This record gives sequence, structure tokens and C-alpha cells, in this order.
Amino acid sequence: MQADPSTGTTDPEAPPGVCPVTGRRADPVDFEFFNGPSAYREAAATHADEGAFYSASGDGFWVLTTYEGICEAFRDEEQFTVGRVSAADGAEEDRWIPLTIEGRQHTEWRRRLGAWFTPQRVRELTPSIEANARRRIEGFVDDGEVSFNEDFARPFVLENLMTAVGWEFDRFDQLLRIDRAMIDSRYAPDPREAAFEEVGIPALEKLAREQVERRRAEPADDLTTATFGWEVEGRPVTDDDRVSLLCVLFLAGVDSTVNHLANAVQHLVCHDADKRRFLASREVRPRAVEEFLRANSCMYPGRLAARDGAGGTARRGETVLLPLAVANYDPEVFHDPEQVDFDRERNPHIAFGTGAHQCLGAALARAQIRTALDVWHELIPHYGFPPQPEPSEPRFLRNAYDLRLVW
Repeated sequence: MQADPSTGTTDPEAPPGVCPVTGRRADPVDFEFFNGPSAYREAAATHADEGAFYSASGDGFWVLTTYEGICEAFRDEEQFTVGRVSAADGAEEDRWIPLTIEGRQHTEWRRRLGAWFTPQRVRELTPSIEANARRRIEGFVDDGEVSFNEDFARPFVLENLMTAVGWEFDRFDQLLRIDRAMIDSRYAPDPREAAFEEVGIPALEKLAREQVERRRAEPADDLTTATFGWEVEGRPVTDDDRVSLLCVLFLAGVDSTVNHLANAVQHLVCHDADKRRFLASREVRPRAVEEFLRANSCMYPGRLAARDGAGGTARRGETVLLPLAVANYDPEVFHDPEQVDFDRERNPHIAFGTGAHQCLGAALARAQIRTALDVWHELIPHYGFPPQPEPSEPRFLRNAYDLRLVW
């Protein structure tokens, strides 16, 4: 017997895919967590009226399918907690600061970290971001071709992050290799197992611990040094906390920005009218960047249902995905969402999430994307794909492939 929605009675024997409170049933869908953005959108469109669908892949997970439902889940931490932020196997074992902490502890961490990523702080960093972009582009502009991701976007974004956080630059090459290994891990038979191989997460944690020890011995005016004076809920921040924080800033701060840069450039190559307009009008560029952020969102944050009937779908302890690629294409919110429209009048996208765990580095990411595109189009206004066919979109992030450009 299923639950009576009017009383909220819970049926503990309700099978997976059935809400134990409302009795709502969702036939399991054959759907993989590591599918690409277009696959998420197609599945979401099929199940838009239900507001969610259930996949039995792995341990099983729900996928919310509307902008409203996804935003509500991000903001309602009583029903949806950060006890699990991914549908990848083993994700519940992770403790990543500040991603997987909540309540007062999270509030204190955000308050302290926020001071390092304010709009004012980003404005102070912008000259170095521009100099970084200019130096790198001038280094290959005479070559007439480039691997956009590998020769420009990835090292550009990594250097900016290291500057913002205060990571020593003698670790640059090692961090670049780790980032590449983390990208490659997503295409392994077991992505999580591959990510935790020696060159992946363990190598990153080792470098982060070395950074902590270096700043203990050689203090500087940077984020790592600042944490030595921090207390959270009356408890001094530990070295394990610092290592976790540095790893999160690296993992969250590089690939998503590289992805947005690559997809923006790819769009401009493929849409000549947009490219001409972007070149001709600096006034349109801020709106264009916001539209690129909306259209190219590709992350699938997860939450843990804290109670039976969370969102009218999940049972307590089930994983619920909140795909940005779905929310930002909801036709109830975004007119003609498949169209990249620089003149979109209403664009309340959530490319950086929303709610208490909204991305700390949103201002920094925007500054990098805007600055890189400005400098690129100043130095290389006319560019395109080489004659050979471009590869198809990979399953997860487009920045995994070699986006080659010629001019």
C-alpha cells in the first residue's frame, strides 16, 4: 500500500523510484550520470511534466527537470543536504570544504572565504588576468594555429587561480598535469577510481599539504596564510581543512571556466553573425558572456534527500541531481532556450548555482571569461577551425578534446 498524500504517511517498503510519502511512481529510466548536457536536456524534456525522473544506474538517483524545482532544491537545505554532491559511486565519503558542509559551520567558512573573492578583490586581480591573457596569446599569435584549451585556456585559468589563492608557481606544471589527469579520468570505465589514482586526487592532496607547510614556514599575503588565524565554530582550522579547501578551489575553479571559454569561442566560430557583432560592439559583450554562461552550463550538482518525500519525489537518503544544463534551458523561463541570444531580455540563469552553496568564484570566473575574450579578439579577430572535421561533443565536458583554431 502506498502513502496517503493527505496525511504524509511514509511507506518504508516503497520500491526505488516511488516517493514513500506521495506514492508518486517514476518508472526507472536507462540514464548514466556521466551523460552529456544534451542527453540531460532530452531526458528532462521527456519528463518535464513530472518534474523529475529516476535512473536505476549505479545506486540510483533522481534528476530534477525544471528550473523552479532545481532552484528550490538548491535553496532548501532542510530537504536537500550536501551530504552527497554527486551521483558518482563513493561520493558520500567525500568531505570537501566548503562544498559538503552546511549550517552555521558553512556560514562561517563562506564569510571568511568570501572576503577573498569579492568583486573588489576581482577588480584588483583583473590587471594580472589581462597581462596573463596577453602574454600567452602573444606567445603563439605568429604561429597561425593553436590548441585553444591546452595552449591557452587551461594554463591561463590555472595561473589566475594560483594568483588568487597564493599557490606557489613552482607547482604550476604539476598542477597542470593533475588537471589533465582529472579530465581524462571522466572517460575511464570507473571515473571515480581513475580520479583517485596516484596522479589524480592523491597527487593534488600532496601538493596542497606541501603548500600549507610552506606557508606555515614562509607566511605571505594570501589565502593559505590567512587560514592560520581562522576559527570555525570556536575550533581552529586544521591542516586537513586547509588541504580540503585548496583541493576544492582547484577542482572547482579550473575546468568549468576552461569549458565556458572553449564553448564561447566554438560558438563564435560556428555563428558568423554573432562573431561579427561580438567583434564590432564591446557593449554587447557582457550580455554575450551571460548568454554563453547560460547556454553552456554543464555541471550536475547532487544533493542528498534529508527526508522522505523531498521535492515530492525522493525518499530519505536518495541522491537527487540538480543539472544546471537543464535549469538554464527550461522553456518556461527562457524563451527559445536552444538559441544563443545576445539580446535576451530575461536571463536569470544559474550557471553558478544558487542558494547558500552558490559558487564562491563566480566573479572571478566572469572576469576571466570577459578578459580572455576581449584580449583574444583584439589580437586574433579572425579565426576558425582547421580544414579537418571537428570531433563530436564528448560525453561530459567539451574541454576534454583538442579544440584547434587557425587564423
